[in-house]
Amino acid sequence: MIHLLLFVLTLTVNVPALPVSIDDDNTEAAIVARLFELKGGWSDQPDADPGLDITSLLMGGIAKQRSFPELMEAMESAITDEEIDIIVIDLSGGTRFSMPQVADMCTTLDRGRDSGKKIIAWMENGTTSLETIAASCDTILLTNTGGVDLGSPALMPIHFKNAMDLFGIEASVIRVGDFKGAVEPFMLPQMSDHLRDHYMATLESMNRFPVGQIASGRKMTTTRVRELQGVRIFTAKQALEEGLVDLLVQHGTLEQTVEGLIDGSIEWRRPGKKRRGQLNPLQIFTNLFSPKREKRVPDNSIAILHLSGEIIDGDTATPGSMVSEPSAKAIKALADNDSVVGVVVRVDSPGGSATASEVIRLALEDLAGKKPMVYSMGNLAASGGYWITCTGQPIYATEGTITGSIGVFGMKLSFGPALESLGIHIDPVAIDESATMMFPHRGWNEVELARLQATVDDVYEDFIERVSDSRDIQPEQVRGIAGGRIWSGGQALELGLVDSIGGIEDAIAHVKREVGIEGEVSIVHRPGPIDPMTLFKVFFGGDDDAIRSLVDVPMLRVLTAAGIDFRPYLARVIRIGNRSAFTIEARMPIDLNVRF
Repeated sequence: MIHLLLFVLTLTVNVPALPVSIDDDNTEAAIVARLFELKGGWSDQPDADPGLDITSLLMGGIAKQRSFPELMEAMESAITDEEIDIIVIDLSGGTRFSMPQVADMCTTLDRGRDSGKKIIAWMENGTTSLETIAASCDTILLTNTGGVDLGSPALMPIHFKNAMDLFGIEASVIRVGDFKGAVEPFMLPQMSDHLRDHYMATLESMNRFPVGQIASGRKMTTTRVRELQGVRIFTAKQALEEGLVDLLVQHGTLEQTVEGLIDGSIEWRRPGKKRRGQLNPLQIFTNLFSPKREKRVPDNSIAILHLSGEIIDGDTATPGSMVSEPSAKAIKALADNDSVVGVVVRVDSPGGSATASEVIRLALEDLAGKKPMVYSMGNLAASGGYWITCTGQPIYATEGTITGSIGVFGMKLSFGPALESLGIHIDPVAIDESATMMFPHRGWNEVELARLQATVDDVYEDFIERVSDSRDIQPEQVRGIAGGRIWSGGQALELGLVDSIGGIEDAIAHVKREVGIEGEVSIVHRPGPIDPMTLFKVFFGGDDDAIRSLVDVPMLRVLTAAGIDFRPYLARVIRIGNRSAFTIEARMPIDLNVRF
């Protein structure tokens, strides 16, 4: 968001013509308003421990995301509470949501308006996501020192090829599918035309949801909203003139402004704040190393299983990753738990190891054979993230979901000339050349490329077969939409890769219908918190000293300072080289993150 210093006149807030006035025969009675002050980022998985977040601490910060499911529960409670007349959504605290979360919020707010609640949005600096949420409210208030940045979605892949040539780094690549964009940054100085056209179509599809929501809520045509996106930046006064907001107000006057609009007294309700005790080092130490236990699952519960992050092989849970064995163990625990009557599998992953993806898929297949199960796709369910959904169960996605990317690849970066230029010489000793094929000093020769390509081809055929079987699509038809192509949720629905457009609430409703439950049901989230002691194995233990030393050479520090960061790729590639078997990746590019 571009912040602008604006000097505009403050408009009066007493505008009885606004649609927030409430008819009430007893004018002396106070109107009850529920205030939601939304700040920071939001996680699809509830925070199992409201105390100190050791993961954030070890990663160099103390900030953590708040629970989006708990926010939705609180909003639902406010909607069904007959004592509450008004719901006020404060979007001024630098809050941010993914587009699937925006879709869920809009559904909830629309339901609130249908129930008769009056809903007011308060913004300081609006983004496309916040404007989309606000458009589902009756009235949008914008501070007169703020503005609106109505950007359309965009991607920002970074290509390393020229830098690699400059420093003598070579990429050896095996892949299936010309649309597997994860490897292009290492092969081409800029994006290929066919991949650019493909990404453009996906962005246009993803943009239809916010455009349609804003158009509907602000009584505009979609064509007009697209024209406004083309302009993008609006001062507070311009946003008012264009109909993006209803009223400009003074910063810091939320309660007074709403009371002026209602022209009456308001009883404000907000969640109670927890008391903060004095900083106790001993308590911090205890919190860090105390084992965390999952709460007991109530009878007849529906579980939401969160499978998030890059998919990797291993037997130790890792923050931000979907590790094969711990994930399979969590899935089996749900399958064996008689208190769990159904499961919603929430997938938010760019993919990763094909082997790990299959381990998790098999565990999910077993779970689906024991109790009703449905998939709910979040921001990303691509490559390996789509692989794990190939169990024949219903799949829900949002318009903003990126899915597909059915394709596989393997890659190794070679640093021989680069290291030689720094005075570092790798001089391997081996009884045959194949023993050094994963060493970082050389690329693959033709024989090695052919053998590895055959491996990738086999994995790709397995991927095609799983999609074909689970979606009841002929293999040749799958090939026509595979090859690494990515799709928005709307495109995936048209192609038969998903079953319905909907959020996590729709997925829960689906499981309730399958189970035969009406009314309220207990919802539990899994997996629970990671044992803090495992984090030291992840960050400080293991055999990664070679990785740390290699990714910290001066050349790479210079590139990182310039905004070109190889390190996530290098760590993965070098770990692959340290394994006995080569890992085939079914993964999206790390930096392919759609920005609104």
